[in-house]
Amino acid sequence: MIPCSRLLSFLAIFSLWTSALVNAQDVPYISIKGSKFFHANGCQFFLKDVVYQQVPDNDEQGSISANFARSSVDNLYVDPLSDASACQRDITYFKRLNVNVVRSYGIDNTKSHDDYLNLLAKAGIYALIDLPAPGLTIASRNPTWNDVLYDRFTSVVDVMHTYPNLLGFVVGDNVVAGVGETDSGPYVKAAVRDIKAYMRQKEYRPIPIGYVNDVLQGNAAAIDSQSKDTWEYLNCGGLADRIDFFGANIMTFCKGSTYTDSGYNNATQSLSDYSLPIFLAAYGCSQALNRDFSEIKVLYGQQMSPVWSGGIIYEYFYQGPEPAYGLVSVSGAKVSLRTNFADVVTSLATVSPSRVASASYSPSNNGAATCPSGAATSLPPNPRTALASPSSTASGSSTNGTRNPATSSSPSQSGLSSGARARIGVGVAVVVLVAIAVALLFIRRRRQQKKTREDKPEQWTKTELAADDVDREARGHGPHMADSNARFEVEDTGRMQELPEHPPIFEIPGEGENVSEMAVSSPRSELPASSRC
Repeated sequence: MIPCSRLLSFLAIFSLWTSALVNAQDVPYISIKGSKFFHANGCQFFLKDVVYQQVPDNDEQGSISANFARSSVDNLYVDPLSDASACQRDITYFKRLNVNVVRSYGIDNTKSHDDYLNLLAKAGIYALIDLPAPGLTIASRNPTWNDVLYDRFTSVVDVMHTYPNLLGFVVGDNVVAGVGETDSGPYVKAAVRDIKAYMRQKEYRPIPIGYVNDVLQGNAAAIDSQSKDTWEYLNCGGLADRIDFFGANIMTFCKGSTYTDSGYNNATQSLSDYSLPIFLAAYGCSQALNRDFSEIKVLYGQQMSPVWSGGIIYEYFYQGPEPAYGLVSVSGAKVSLRTNFADVVTSLATVSPSRVASASYSPSNNGAATCPSGAATSLPPNPRTALASPSSTASGSSTNGTRNPATSSSPSQSGLSSGARARIGVGVAVVVLVAIAVALLFIRRRRQQKKTREDKPEQWTKTELAADDVDREARGHGPHMADSNARFEVEDTGRMQELPEHPPIFEIPGEGENVSEMAVSSPRSELPASSRC
């Protein structure tokens, strides 16, 4: 027979583990409605993001983009999201920067990311994850969508889908060189179709999938026509193969630049009627020595915030040959701040974009874009048709680009997979068992105290009275009630100051309301439309 003390110790440890799991699963999702992201309280969500990716210390090129463009599958990058010690080192600086999202260009799908993603979740920080990896991406020239790429993309989905602070996946970055039948555009669109189908087949929550591309002609302020065809093509046709968001790489705003001469105005005007959320997927002057991040106030200001949902700073790590980008230099556990770190902290701390409330927001354009002239009318086949049939992907969607709750599977409605719900159930059961055990111990102790009281009545009376005074104060009946409340308010205020300005939570669709594929329902009740917007 197992001794009671050992059983209780085991249950206590197991309870802590399952409680951590429950807390992680309780982190709320972000929803999409029209062209905007929303919190569950109905307020708009803006990305304050930073690129978080490293290359090996001994890499000769150093450039992230150069490494991810290579054709070989070597150890060309470091997966920081699998290193809990790196998170403990960097998360303090994420908070100082006031970021609420980090983007990783590639993860190692053979490693665990539990520790890192849970630490991010506790800090209110979300992750945006790219599906490709060096040598495992859809090529711009001579593209293919084969079983190797399919397995890579779906394996990342398998590894990451359980994290509630996963904001979304990026299917490609600057790989579309055209949208014709033989160009790379149809292959990216096929990948979107098949990954969405895979998530349905596996009964995962519907995680949004987006694409990133340059939008300006080099460092010029003019819109690149091929980029325009790309963002329109990836958002045209049926919902089954359309992206859920679009990220624009624009690195033309330097010291002394303005909204106009940087080309920000042209990009904003060209994408103002886009039906999906858009954000700057990489910003910061392309000239490393000419950066001051003054564009932050423009991006989150009145000229751009009605169209854009924030942006991603390029980049967190200072690496590569001089002159290089980066906000911090890292050597082991040591972090040294670069000059631009203070620029970003100051700018992000002072911006306050105008937020719209979901309840009063009616998208002016909630449908598909018009396919550009000459665009492909057919897509490459699914490499794994036995797992997910392309023709089945539209079964749970409506024709206007929103998810139909009536046809959604129950896992999607709950926002949790069946495995996650089972683990939560186990956790709750263990917590109940621990509570019962604690109650039994308490009863046993009281009986022992009663016996002591009978033996030494005067001593017991003093102890009991003291305990009763403490108990009454804890319930708010003692003379220190006001002081206790004051202490709570101070502590609570300090705690709230460490959290993001608007804690990210997912939107709960109202009855009969159309929501995008990524929006999920929850057992929680929706907070009232608030004045926080």
